[in-house]
Amino acid sequence: MYLSKILVTGAICRNPYEIHRTLWRLFPEDEAATRDFLFRVGDADRVHAEILLQSEIKPEHPNANTRIQACKDYQLTLNKGQRLRFLLIANPVKTINDEAGRKTAEGETKKCRVPLIREDDQRLWLERKLKDVALIDTLDIDPMTPLRFYKTKEERAGKIQPVSYKGVLNVRDAEGVVMLIRKGIGPAKAFGCGLLSLARA
Repeated sequence: MYLSKILVTGAICRNPYEIHRTLWRLFPEDEAATRDFLFRVGDADRVHAEILLQSEIKPEHPNANTRIQACKDYQLTLNKGQRLRFLLIANPVKTINDEAGRKTAEGETKKCRVPLIREDDQRLWLERKLKDVALIDTLDIDPMTPLRFYKTKEERAGKIQPVSYKGVLNVRDAEGVVMLIRKGIGPAKAFGCGLLSLARA
């Protein structure tokens, strides 16, 4: 895997979904490819955004709106019992039945995601995601500014409510934690959520 620092510029910085589309262009074009990168937005304003990008492939195709500031090979070696600091920007949600009672093509009630607002629920959500692979030692949870986006092709606007998780965890299953790092945690990965960062405690 690779960890990269990317500078994104221009009006796309106002739309997190457009940031995602722009980052995708850093990689060789492959129509059959699925997204194999995660990212987190750091310092940002309306025309600049500093991005931490984790990818399976090395980004090598900067475009008019991106600059690769740094890139390094990222080898994951964890051990059971290891104590590590972590940072995660996530979108903790629960799934409920559609309030309007709309149905799917199969006649089943549609489901929709709603954000978890209470801190206790947000904590339990993370504990479930880490279940069997890590135990949380310490945890700070901070709400973040809602992310508003617009999908041009679908002509659909939306909003997600990300949360910042910081703390210390103890590794129970090293391979399981590595898998979470590779795949990300929770929904809204296309909007900069899900990247789990670890450092020595």
